[in-house]
Amino acid sequence: PKFKMNASVGWESPIGGIALKFRHVDKFEWSDGIWRGFIGPYDLFDLHYNLNINQYIDFNLTALNIFDLKHKEMIGGAVMGRQIIMRLSTSL
Repeated sequence: PKFKMNASVGWESPIGGIALKFRHVDKFEWSDGIWRGFIGPYDLFDLHYNLNINQYIDFNLTALNIFDLKHKEMIGGAVMGRQIIMRLSTSL
């Protein structure tokens, strides 16, 4: 694409880290082997939440494309919509 933009704002609150992210992609032509066509434009908002439960356990919740804008990020690929991902990670 000729123009892409990412912007984010984050806040470390007493109840965990919160971030809102914005992604913009202009319309562009895609060509790869037999796949050819136009992708975009699209504007997506993502929401991220992180919580340190204790010294060893972290919780993360990510909501990608929170407004559920149906779009393709590559020709021949799946139509993308809202995705919600939850993670619990440990460390020593």
